[in-house]
Amino acid sequence: MEGQLSTMVGELFQQSNEQIIIFNRQGKIEFMNNKADEMLRSAHIPSYFWDSADKLSGEFERFIGTVTKNETSSTTFSVVNKYHQKMPIKIWGYYLEHKQLIFTRIQLNPSNVISFEEKNETMAFQNLINGMAQGVILTMLNGKILSVNAMALHLLDRKAVQIENRSYDYLFEDCQYESSVIVQYYKKISNREMASIFVKREAADGKIVYLNFISKVDDNLGLLVTTIIDQTEEMMLLKKIEHQQSLSFIGQNIASIAHEIRNPMTSIQGFIQMIKSSLNEQEHPYFQIVESELQRMDDLLADLLNIAKPKKQVFNNLDMRELVEQAIQLMQPTAMTTNAMIVFEYDEEAEYTMNGDSSRLKQMIINLLKNAIESIEENNYIVVSLLHRKKNCIQLSIKDTGKGMDAVDIQNALNPFYTTKEGGSGLGLLLVQSVVKEHNGTLNIESELGVGSNFLIDFNLRNEIEYLSTAHAYKISEAKLSLLSK
Repeated sequence: MEGQLSTMVGELFQQSNEQIIIFNRQGKIEFMNNKADEMLRSAHIPSYFWDSADKLSGEFERFIGTVTKNETSSTTFSVVNKYHQKMPIKIWGYYLEHKQLIFTRIQLNPSNVISFEEKNETMAFQNLINGMAQGVILTMLNGKILSVNAMALHLLDRKAVQIENRSYDYLFEDCQYESSVIVQYYKKISNREMASIFVKREAADGKIVYLNFISKVDDNLGLLVTTIIDQTEEMMLLKKIEHQQSLSFIGQNIASIAHEIRNPMTSIQGFIQMIKSSLNEQEHPYFQIVESELQRMDDLLADLLNIAKPKKQVFNNLDMRELVEQAIQLMQPTAMTTNAMIVFEYDEEAEYTMNGDSSRLKQMIINLLKNAIESIEENNYIVVSLLHRKKNCIQLSIKDTGKGMDAVDIQNALNPFYTTKEGGSGLGLLLVQSVVKEHNGTLNIESELGVGSNFLIDFNLRNEIEYLSTAHAYKISEAKLSLLSK
Protein backbone atom coordinates (compact mmCIF):
# COMPACT_ATOMS: atom_id res chain seq x y z
CA MET A 1 0.00 0.00 0.00
CA GLU A 2 2.97 2.28 0.53
CA GLY A 3 3.28 4.99 -2.14
CA GLN A 4 -0.21 4.26 -3.49
CA LEU A 5 -2.58 5.20 -0.67
CA SER A 6 -1.94 8.21 1.56
CA THR A 7 -1.88 7.81 5.32
CA MET A 8 -4.78 10.25 5.67
CA VAL A 9 -6.99 8.28 3.26
CA GLY A 10 -6.03 5.06 5.03
CA GLU A 11 -7.07 6.52 8.39
CA LEU A 12 -10.34 7.69 6.84
CA PHE A 13 -11.14 4.18 5.67
CA GLN A 14 -10.33 2.85 9.15
CA GLN A 15 -13.05 5.11 10.59
CA SER A 16 -15.66 3.82 8.15
CA ASN A 17 -18.50 1.54 9.37
CA GLU A 18 -18.21 -0.45 6.15
CA GLN A 19 -15.98 -3.50 5.60
CA ILE A 20 -13.46 -2.16 3.12
CA ILE A 21 -10.73 -4.02 1.22
CA ILE A 22 -8.55 -2.53 -1.50
CA PHE A 23 -7.02 -4.87 -4.12
CA ASN A 24 -4.46 -4.27 -6.86
CA ARG A 25 -5.15 -5.39 -10.43
CA GLN A 26 -3.67 -8.85 -9.72
CA GLY A 27 -6.24 -9.42 -6.95
CA LYS A 28 -3.75 -9.05 -4.09
CA ILE A 29 -4.87 -7.16 -0.97
CA GLU A 30 -3.26 -3.74 -0.58
CA PHE A 31 -5.39 -2.53 2.34
CA MET A 32 -8.02 -3.91 4.73
CA ASN A 33 -9.73 -1.86 7.39
CA ASN A 34 -10.38 -3.11 10.93
CA LYS A 35 -14.10 -3.69 10.29
CA ALA A 36 -13.37 -6.08 7.45
CA ASP A 37 -10.64 -7.81 9.45
CA GLU A 38 -12.95 -8.28 12.48
CA MET A 39 -15.75 -9.64 10.31
CA LEU A 40 -13.48 -12.21 8.68
CA ARG A 41 -11.98 -13.23 12.02
CA SER A 42 -15.43 -13.72 13.60
CA ALA A 43 -16.30 -16.10 10.76
CA HIS A 44 -12.90 -17.85 11.12
CA ILE A 45 -11.93 -16.90 7.57
CA PRO A 46 -8.19 -16.27 7.03
CA SER A 47 -7.12 -12.86 5.71
CA TYR A 48 -5.86 -14.54 2.50
CA PHE A 49 -9.44 -15.74 1.91
CA TRP A 50 -9.36 -14.98 -1.84
CA ASP A 51 -7.06 -17.98 -2.30
CA SER A 52 -9.88 -20.25 -1.12
CA ALA A 53 -12.55 -18.60 -3.29
CA ASP A 54 -14.47 -20.51 -5.93
CA LYS A 55 -11.49 -21.26 -8.16
CA LEU A 56 -13.43 -23.88 -10.08
CA SER A 57 -15.96 -21.32 -11.23
CA GLY A 58 -13.34 -18.53 -11.47
CA GLU A 59 -15.87 -16.10 -9.96
CA PHE A 60 -13.29 -14.00 -8.12
CA GLU A 61 -11.03 -13.72 -11.20
CA ARG A 62 -14.03 -12.72 -13.33
CA PHE A 63 -14.89 -10.03 -10.78
CA ILE A 64 -11.36 -8.54 -11.00
CA GLY A 65 -11.50 -8.58 -14.81
CA THR A 66 -14.99 -7.04 -14.99
CA VAL A 67 -14.36 -4.26 -12.49
CA THR A 68 -11.12 -3.14 -14.21
CA LYS A 69 -12.93 -3.10 -17.56
CA ASN A 70 -16.25 -1.52 -16.54
CA GLU A 71 -15.02 0.45 -13.52
CA THR A 72 -17.79 -1.04 -11.32
CA SER A 73 -19.00 -4.56 -10.62
CA SER A 74 -20.49 -6.76 -7.90
CA THR A 75 -20.69 -10.50 -7.31
CA THR A 76 -21.11 -13.21 -4.66
CA PHE A 77 -18.67 -16.05 -4.19
CA SER A 78 -17.92 -18.65 -1.52
CA VAL A 79 -14.92 -18.99 0.76
CA VAL A 80 -14.10 -21.83 3.15
CA ASN A 81 -13.39 -21.15 6.82
CA LYS A 82 -11.04 -23.20 9.02
CA TYR A 83 -13.94 -25.48 10.00
CA HIS A 84 -14.34 -26.41 6.30
CA GLN A 85 -17.67 -24.59 6.06
CA LYS A 86 -18.58 -22.72 2.90
CA MET A 87 -19.58 -19.06 3.39
CA PRO A 88 -20.96 -16.67 0.75
CA ILE A 89 -19.39 -13.19 0.53
CA LYS A 90 -21.02 -10.32 -1.35
CA ILE A 91 -18.54 -7.85 -2.85
CA TRP A 92 -19.03 -4.45 -4.55
CA GLY A 93 -16.08 -2.96 -6.45
CA TYR A 94 -14.99 0.37 -7.98
CA TYR A 95 -11.84 0.73 -10.07
CA LEU A 96 -9.57 3.70 -9.32
CA GLU A 97 -7.75 3.85 -12.66
CA HIS A 98 -5.29 6.59 -11.74
CA LYS A 99 -4.20 4.53 -8.69
CA GLN A 100 -4.52 1.13 -10.42
CA LEU A 101 -6.47 -0.05 -7.35
CA ILE A 102 -9.85 -1.71 -6.82
CA PHE A 103 -11.86 -0.24 -3.93
CA THR A 104 -14.37 -2.81 -2.55
CA ARG A 105 -16.99 -3.17 0.13
CA ILE A 106 -17.71 -6.72 1.36
CA GLN A 107 -20.58 -8.25 3.30
CA LEU A 108 -20.67 -11.71 4.81
CA ASN A 109 -24.03 -13.49 5.01
CA PRO A 110 -24.98 -12.89 8.68
CA SER A 111 -26.64 -16.30 8.95
CA ASN A 112 -23.29 -17.93 8.24
CA VAL A 113 -21.22 -16.00 10.79
CA ILE A 114 -20.40 -18.34 13.68
CA SER A 115 -19.88 -16.84 17.08
CA PHE A 116 -17.52 -18.36 19.63
CA GLU A 117 -20.48 -19.79 21.59
CA GLU A 118 -22.12 -21.19 18.45
CA LYS A 119 -18.82 -22.72 17.41
CA ASN A 120 -18.52 -24.44 20.79
CA GLU A 121 -22.10 -25.71 20.53
CA THR A 122 -21.44 -27.00 17.02
CA MET A 123 -18.26 -28.78 18.09
CA ALA A 124 -19.98 -30.22 21.17
CA PHE A 125 -22.84 -31.51 19.02
CA GLN A 126 -20.39 -33.03 16.50
CA ASN A 127 -18.49 -34.71 19.34
CA LEU A 128 -21.79 -36.03 20.69
CA ILE A 129 -22.85 -37.70 17.44
CA ASN A 130 -19.28 -38.92 16.80
CA GLY A 131 -19.45 -40.80 20.10
CA MET A 132 -22.56 -42.71 19.03
CA ALA A 133 -22.26 -46.42 18.18
CA GLN A 134 -24.57 -46.01 15.19
CA GLY A 135 -24.01 -43.99 12.05
CA VAL A 136 -25.77 -40.60 12.06
CA ILE A 137 -26.45 -38.36 9.05
CA LEU A 138 -28.14 -34.95 9.27
CA THR A 139 -29.68 -33.71 6.03
CA MET A 140 -31.33 -30.38 5.26
CA LEU A 141 -34.88 -30.53 3.97
CA ASN A 142 -33.67 -29.43 0.53
CA GLY A 143 -31.86 -32.80 0.29
CA LYS A 144 -28.31 -31.56 0.98
CA ILE A 145 -26.29 -33.53 3.54
CA LEU A 146 -25.27 -31.24 6.41
CA SER A 147 -23.25 -33.42 8.79
CA VAL A 148 -22.04 -37.00 9.12
CA ASN A 149 -20.60 -38.71 12.20
CA ALA A 150 -17.49 -40.90 12.31
CA MET A 151 -19.40 -44.21 12.44
CA ALA A 152 -21.45 -43.34 9.33
CA LEU A 153 -18.24 -42.54 7.44
CA HIS A 154 -16.80 -45.89 8.56
CA LEU A 155 -19.90 -47.87 7.51
CA LEU A 156 -20.15 -46.09 4.15
CA ASP A 157 -16.38 -46.24 3.61
CA ARG A 158 -16.30 -42.54 2.65
CA LYS A 159 -14.69 -39.29 3.78
CA ALA A 160 -16.62 -36.28 5.08
CA VAL A 161 -15.68 -34.14 2.06
CA GLN A 162 -17.16 -36.81 -0.22
CA ILE A 163 -20.55 -36.68 1.49
CA GLU A 164 -21.22 -33.30 3.09
CA ASN A 165 -23.05 -30.81 0.84
CA ARG A 166 -23.90 -33.65 -1.56
CA SER A 167 -27.40 -34.81 -2.40
CA TYR A 168 -28.88 -37.42 -0.05
CA ASP A 169 -29.34 -39.79 -3.01
CA TYR A 170 -25.55 -40.06 -3.24
CA LEU A 171 -25.54 -42.34 -0.17
CA PHE A 172 -27.19 -45.15 -2.14
CA GLU A 173 -25.06 -44.94 -5.31
CA ASP A 174 -22.99 -48.08 -4.56
CA CYS A 175 -25.74 -49.97 -2.69
CA GLN A 176 -28.03 -52.76 -3.85
CA TYR A 177 -31.75 -52.55 -3.03
CA GLU A 178 -35.15 -53.08 -4.59
CA SER A 179 -36.47 -50.09 -6.55
CA SER A 180 -39.97 -50.48 -5.08
CA VAL A 181 -38.52 -50.34 -1.55
CA ILE A 182 -36.62 -47.08 -2.17
CA VAL A 183 -39.79 -45.48 -3.52
CA GLN A 184 -41.69 -46.42 -0.34
CA TYR A 185 -38.76 -45.18 1.75
CA TYR A 186 -38.83 -41.68 0.24
CA LYS A 187 -42.63 -41.61 0.32
CA LYS A 188 -42.65 -42.21 4.07
CA ILE A 189 -40.03 -39.51 4.60
CA SER A 190 -42.13 -36.99 2.66
CA ASN A 191 -45.14 -37.92 4.82
CA ARG A 192 -43.08 -37.24 7.98
CA GLU A 193 -43.22 -40.96 8.90
CA MET A 194 -40.46 -43.21 10.18
CA ALA A 195 -38.83 -44.79 7.12
CA SER A 196 -36.28 -47.59 6.84
CA ILE A 197 -34.47 -49.35 4.03
CA PHE A 198 -32.17 -52.37 4.09
CA VAL A 199 -29.28 -52.22 1.62
CA LYS A 200 -26.35 -54.39 0.62
CA ARG A 201 -22.97 -53.01 -0.45
CA GLU A 202 -19.47 -54.26 -1.17
CA ALA A 203 -16.73 -52.76 0.99
CA ALA A 204 -13.29 -51.77 -0.34
CA ASP A 205 -11.81 -55.09 0.89
CA GLY A 206 -14.43 -57.06 -1.07
CA LYS A 207 -16.52 -58.06 1.94
CA ILE A 208 -20.30 -57.75 1.74
CA VAL A 209 -21.93 -55.54 4.37
CA TYR A 210 -25.63 -55.10 5.16
CA LEU A 211 -26.82 -51.70 6.37
CA ASN A 212 -30.18 -50.54 7.70
CA PHE A 213 -31.02 -46.84 7.11
CA ILE A 214 -33.69 -45.48 9.47
CA SER A 215 -34.86 -41.91 8.77
CA LYS A 216 -37.36 -39.37 10.07
CA VAL A 217 -37.83 -35.64 9.68
CA ASP A 218 -37.31 -33.73 12.94
CA ASP A 219 -39.50 -30.63 12.64
CA ASN A 220 -37.89 -28.98 15.68
CA LEU A 221 -34.43 -29.17 14.09
CA GLY A 222 -35.76 -28.74 10.57
CA LEU A 223 -33.58 -31.67 9.49
CA LEU A 224 -33.87 -35.23 8.21
CA VAL A 225 -32.17 -37.41 10.82
CA THR A 226 -30.87 -40.76 9.55
CA THR A 227 -29.27 -43.50 11.61
CA ILE A 228 -27.31 -46.34 9.98
CA ILE A 229 -27.11 -49.73 11.71
CA ASP A 230 -24.62 -52.38 10.64
CA GLN A 231 -26.58 -55.65 10.44
CA THR A 232 -23.91 -57.73 8.71
CA GLU A 233 -23.43 -60.07 11.69
CA GLU A 234 -27.19 -60.58 12.04
CA MET A 235 -27.47 -61.43 8.33
CA MET A 236 -24.57 -63.88 8.54
CA LEU A 237 -26.19 -65.50 11.58
CA LEU A 238 -29.53 -65.69 9.78
CA LYS A 239 -27.89 -67.37 6.79
CA LYS A 240 -26.16 -69.80 9.13
CA ILE A 241 -29.49 -70.64 10.80
CA GLU A 242 -31.10 -71.18 7.38
CA HIS A 243 -28.19 -73.45 6.44
CA GLN A 244 -28.62 -75.44 9.67
CA GLN A 245 -32.36 -75.71 9.09
CA SER A 246 -31.65 -76.99 5.59
CA LEU A 247 -29.31 -79.64 6.98
CA SER A 248 -31.83 -80.54 9.67
CA PHE A 249 -34.53 -81.01 7.02
CA ILE A 250 -32.19 -83.19 4.98
CA GLY A 251 -31.33 -85.27 8.04
CA GLN A 252 -34.96 -85.80 8.95
CA ASN A 253 -35.90 -87.06 5.50
CA ILE A 254 -32.80 -88.83 4.19
CA ALA A 255 -33.20 -92.07 6.14
CA SER A 256 -36.74 -92.73 4.87
CA ILE A 257 -35.85 -91.68 1.29
CA ALA A 258 -32.73 -93.89 1.28
CA HIS A 259 -34.78 -96.83 2.53
CA GLU A 260 -37.38 -96.36 -0.21
CA ILE A 261 -34.68 -96.12 -2.90
CA ARG A 262 -32.68 -99.09 -1.68
CA ASN A 263 -35.64 -101.49 -1.78
CA PRO A 264 -36.16 -101.25 -5.57
CA MET A 265 -32.37 -101.09 -6.11
CA THR A 266 -31.95 -104.45 -4.34
CA SER A 267 -34.61 -105.96 -6.60
CA ILE A 268 -32.97 -104.49 -9.72
CA GLN A 269 -29.54 -105.81 -8.71
CA GLY A 270 -31.02 -109.28 -8.15
CA PHE A 271 -32.74 -109.36 -11.56
CA ILE A 272 -29.54 -108.11 -13.25
CA GLN A 273 -27.64 -111.08 -11.80
CA MET A 274 -30.34 -113.51 -13.01
CA ILE A 275 -30.35 -112.05 -16.53
CA LYS A 276 -26.52 -112.06 -16.74
CA SER A 277 -26.41 -115.77 -16.00
CA SER A 278 -28.45 -116.52 -19.12
CA LEU A 279 -26.47 -114.23 -21.50
CA ASN A 280 -23.27 -114.75 -23.43
CA GLU A 281 -20.09 -112.92 -22.37
CA GLN A 282 -20.26 -110.42 -25.26
CA GLU A 283 -23.37 -108.85 -23.73
CA HIS A 284 -21.89 -108.69 -20.19
CA PRO A 285 -20.17 -105.26 -20.61
CA TYR A 286 -23.55 -103.49 -20.84
CA PHE A 287 -24.65 -105.06 -17.60
CA GLN A 288 -21.34 -104.13 -15.98
CA ILE A 289 -22.10 -100.48 -16.73
CA VAL A 290 -25.56 -100.88 -15.16
CA GLU A 291 -24.07 -102.57 -12.09
CA SER A 292 -21.38 -99.88 -11.66
CA GLU A 293 -24.03 -97.14 -11.85
CA LEU A 294 -26.17 -98.96 -9.29
CA GLN A 295 -23.12 -99.26 -7.05
CA ARG A 296 -22.51 -95.53 -7.40
CA MET A 297 -26.08 -94.87 -6.32
CA ASP A 298 -25.57 -97.16 -3.34
CA ASP A 299 -22.39 -95.26 -2.38
CA LEU A 300 -24.28 -91.98 -2.55
CA LEU A 301 -27.00 -93.33 -0.27
CA ALA A 302 -24.31 -94.56 2.14
CA ASP A 303 -22.83 -91.02 2.27
CA LEU A 304 -26.25 -89.57 2.95
CA LEU A 305 -26.91 -92.03 5.77
CA ASN A 306 -23.49 -91.33 7.32
CA ILE A 307 -24.53 -87.69 7.68
CA ALA A 308 -28.15 -88.26 8.67
CA LYS A 309 -28.02 -91.20 11.04
CA PRO A 310 -27.77 -90.55 14.80
CA LYS A 311 -24.15 -90.72 15.90
CA LYS A 312 -23.13 -92.85 18.81
CA GLN A 313 -20.08 -90.96 19.91
CA VAL A 314 -17.46 -92.94 21.80
CA PHE A 315 -14.85 -90.50 23.05
CA ASN A 316 -11.56 -91.87 24.36
CA ASN A 317 -7.99 -90.69 24.68
CA LEU A 318 -6.30 -91.34 21.34
CA ASP A 319 -3.05 -90.59 19.53
CA MET A 320 -3.80 -88.48 16.46
CA ARG A 321 -0.44 -89.41 14.92
CA GLU A 322 -1.31 -93.14 14.95
CA LEU A 323 -4.80 -92.37 13.61
CA VAL A 324 -3.42 -90.34 10.69
CA GLU A 325 -0.87 -93.08 9.90
CA GLN A 326 -3.65 -95.69 9.79
CA ALA A 327 -5.74 -93.52 7.43
CA ILE A 328 -2.72 -92.93 5.15
CA GLN A 329 -2.02 -96.70 5.00
CA LEU A 330 -5.61 -97.30 3.96
CA MET A 331 -5.47 -94.64 1.19
CA GLN A 332 -1.94 -95.39 -0.04
CA PRO A 333 -3.09 -98.02 -2.62
CA THR A 334 -5.58 -95.50 -4.05
CA ALA A 335 -2.84 -92.84 -4.29
CA MET A 336 -0.53 -95.29 -6.08
CA THR A 337 -3.00 -95.61 -8.97
CA THR A 338 -1.98 -92.06 -9.99
CA ASN A 339 1.66 -92.45 -8.88
CA ALA A 340 0.92 -89.92 -6.13
CA MET A 341 2.90 -89.77 -2.91
CA ILE A 342 1.45 -89.06 0.54
CA VAL A 343 4.04 -87.42 2.84
CA PHE A 344 3.39 -87.30 6.60
CA GLU A 345 5.17 -84.60 8.61
CA TYR A 346 5.16 -84.35 12.41
CA ASP A 347 7.43 -83.73 15.38
CA GLU A 348 8.67 -87.10 16.65
CA GLU A 349 9.25 -85.72 20.15
CA ALA A 350 5.78 -84.18 20.48
CA GLU A 351 2.63 -85.88 21.77
CA TYR A 352 -0.60 -85.60 19.81
CA THR A 353 -2.99 -87.01 22.38
CA MET A 354 -6.57 -85.80 22.40
CA ASN A 355 -10.05 -86.95 23.39
CA GLY A 356 -12.18 -88.09 20.46
CA ASP A 357 -14.05 -90.73 18.49
CA SER A 358 -11.36 -92.63 16.55
CA SER A 359 -13.82 -94.11 14.04
CA ARG A 360 -15.31 -90.72 13.10
CA LEU A 361 -11.94 -88.97 12.97
CA LYS A 362 -10.45 -91.69 10.75
CA GLN A 363 -13.43 -91.41 8.41
CA MET A 364 -12.90 -87.63 8.25
CA ILE A 365 -9.18 -88.00 7.36
CA ILE A 366 -9.96 -90.64 4.71
CA ASN A 367 -12.52 -88.29 3.09
CA LEU A 368 -9.97 -85.45 2.93
CA LEU A 369 -7.26 -87.75 1.52
CA LYS A 370 -9.71 -89.11 -1.08
CA ASN A 371 -10.55 -85.54 -2.19
CA ALA A 372 -6.85 -84.67 -2.39
CA ILE A 373 -6.01 -87.77 -4.46
CA GLU A 374 -8.88 -87.08 -6.88
CA SER A 375 -7.81 -83.46 -7.37
CA ILE A 376 -4.16 -84.10 -8.30
CA GLU A 377 -2.62 -85.31 -11.54
CA GLU A 378 -0.13 -88.15 -11.91
CA ASN A 379 3.29 -88.05 -10.21
CA ASN A 380 2.25 -85.47 -7.68
CA TYR A 381 2.22 -85.38 -3.88
CA ILE A 382 0.04 -84.73 -0.83
CA VAL A 383 1.49 -83.42 2.43
CA VAL A 384 -0.21 -84.33 5.71
CA SER A 385 1.13 -82.59 8.79
CA LEU A 386 0.42 -82.48 12.52
CA LEU A 387 1.62 -79.70 14.78
CA HIS A 388 0.88 -77.93 18.04
CA ARG A 389 -0.21 -74.53 16.76
CA LYS A 390 -0.45 -73.23 20.31
CA LYS A 391 -0.51 -74.66 23.83
CA ASN A 392 -4.02 -76.16 23.69
CA CYS A 393 -4.46 -76.68 19.96
CA ILE A 394 -3.51 -79.53 17.62
CA GLN A 395 -3.61 -78.64 13.94
CA LEU A 396 -4.11 -81.20 11.18
CA SER A 397 -3.21 -80.04 7.67
CA ILE A 398 -3.87 -81.92 4.43
CA LYS A 399 -2.33 -80.08 1.49
CA ASP A 400 -2.40 -81.07 -2.17
CA THR A 401 -0.95 -79.62 -5.36
CA GLY A 402 -4.05 -80.27 -7.41
CA LYS A 403 -6.57 -78.23 -9.38
CA GLY A 404 -7.47 -75.92 -6.52
CA MET A 405 -10.66 -73.88 -6.08
CA ASP A 406 -11.74 -70.34 -6.86
CA ALA A 407 -13.52 -68.03 -4.39
CA VAL A 408 -16.99 -69.30 -5.39
CA ASP A 409 -16.00 -72.95 -4.89
CA ILE A 410 -14.48 -72.18 -1.45
CA GLN A 411 -17.61 -70.30 -0.38
CA ASN A 412 -19.89 -73.19 -1.41
CA ALA A 413 -17.62 -76.11 -0.54
CA LEU A 414 -19.54 -76.99 2.66
CA ASN A 415 -22.99 -76.67 1.09
CA PRO A 416 -24.91 -79.96 0.62
CA PHE A 417 -24.59 -81.53 -2.86
CA TYR A 418 -22.17 -78.85 -4.13
CA THR A 419 -19.33 -80.49 -6.03
CA THR A 420 -16.85 -79.71 -8.80
CA LYS A 421 -16.06 -83.38 -9.44
CA GLU A 422 -17.79 -85.36 -12.14
CA GLY A 423 -19.87 -87.99 -10.40
CA GLY A 424 -19.21 -86.47 -6.95
CA SER A 425 -21.96 -86.46 -4.31
CA GLY A 426 -21.12 -83.11 -2.74
CA LEU A 427 -21.45 -84.64 0.74
CA GLY A 428 -17.84 -85.52 1.64
CA LEU A 429 -16.89 -82.11 3.06
CA LEU A 430 -20.24 -81.87 4.82
CA LEU A 431 -19.30 -85.04 6.72
CA VAL A 432 -15.84 -83.59 7.45
CA GLN A 433 -17.40 -80.40 8.86
CA SER A 434 -19.77 -82.48 10.99
CA VAL A 435 -16.89 -84.48 12.54
CA VAL A 436 -14.84 -81.32 13.15
CA LYS A 437 -17.71 -79.70 15.08
CA GLU A 438 -18.21 -82.87 17.15
CA HIS A 439 -14.59 -82.54 18.31
CA ASN A 440 -14.71 -78.84 19.19
CA GLY A 441 -12.67 -77.93 16.11
CA THR A 442 -12.65 -75.40 13.30
CA LEU A 443 -12.14 -76.03 9.59
CA ASN A 444 -10.43 -73.52 7.29
CA ILE A 445 -9.96 -73.97 3.57
CA GLU A 446 -7.07 -72.30 1.72
CA SER A 447 -7.07 -72.79 -2.01
CA GLU A 448 -5.93 -71.22 -5.25
CA LEU A 449 -7.06 -72.25 -8.70
CA GLY A 450 -4.34 -74.20 -10.50
CA VAL A 451 -2.09 -74.27 -7.40
CA GLY A 452 -3.82 -76.58 -4.91
CA SER A 453 -5.76 -76.70 -1.68
CA ASN A 454 -4.95 -76.88 2.01
CA PHE A 455 -7.51 -78.08 4.56
CA LEU A 456 -6.58 -76.87 8.06
CA ILE A 457 -8.35 -78.31 11.11
CA ASP A 458 -7.69 -76.89 14.57
CA PHE A 459 -8.74 -79.07 17.52
CA ASN A 460 -9.17 -76.98 20.66
CA LEU A 461 -8.08 -79.06 23.65
CA ARG A 462 -8.88 -76.48 26.35
CA ASN A 463 -12.45 -77.64 26.88
CA GLU A 464 -11.28 -81.25 27.08
CA ILE A 465 -8.74 -80.34 29.77
CA GLU A 466 -11.38 -78.46 31.76
CA TYR A 467 -13.73 -81.43 31.45
CA LEU A 468 -11.11 -83.95 32.57
CA SER A 469 -10.05 -81.71 35.50
CA THR A 470 -13.67 -81.39 36.62
CA ALA A 471 -14.20 -85.14 36.35
CA HIS A 472 -11.01 -85.80 38.31
CA ALA A 473 -12.06 -83.33 41.04
CA TYR A 474 -15.47 -84.97 41.20
CA LYS A 475 -13.91 -88.42 41.72
CA ILE A 476 -11.69 -87.09 44.56
CA SER A 477 -14.72 -85.49 46.24
CA GLU A 478 -16.66 -88.72 45.84
CA ALA A 479 -13.79 -90.67 47.48
CA LYS A 480 -13.67 -88.21 50.41
CA LEU A 481 -17.40 -88.57 50.99
CA SER A 482 -17.01 -92.35 50.96
CA LEU A 483 -14.28 -92.17 53.65
CA LEU A 484 -16.36 -89.81 55.83
CA SER A 485 -19.35 -92.11 55.72
CA LYS A 486 -17.34 -95.03 57.10
